[in-house]
Amino acid sequence: MTWLLALALAAALLDEAVRPPVVIVRSPTRLSLAPGTTADVRVTVAVAEGFHVQANPASEPYLIPIRLELGDDPRVHVGLPAYPAGKPYRLKGSSIDFSTYEGTFELCIPLSAPRMAAPGDATLEGVLRYQACNDRICLKPAAIPVRISVRIASVPRSSPR
Repeated sequence: MTWLLALALAAALLDEAVRPPVVIVRSPTRLSLAPGTTADVRVTVAVAEGFHVQANPASEPYLIPIRLELGDDPRVHVGLPAYPAGKPYRLKGSSIDFSTYEGTFELCIPLSAPRMAAPGDATLEGVLRYQACNDRICLKPAAIPVRISVRIASVPRSSPR
């Protein structure tokens, strides 16, 4: 009997290992930013059909909301991500709705370059944390690396008169 349980567990782990990704992140190719300016970068998140992730903020304290964490670079300051409004999702037999995201949606992150930012390329690295669920199960919490390339433009020198 124990070997049946072990076999079932191994099959479940193998199934999860070969399953295509449930959540995919697409970062913009590159964003240009001039010193002393701000811009919003949009990160696209796609959730596989039949699955959802918890909105941010989550409906209940015990739920794991999707969360994008990006580190600063000395030349680029990262603001707090703006999350879209969630859509109601109700499990069969439940009397409450949960706020979730399904399909494709965008996260908007404000970036700013200090006035004295040196021109050149900067890379913002971070992670998207989430827990994907369908109508029967929740997968274990997961994280996807996120990289955003930012080009700090040179400031044109003014010509003397």
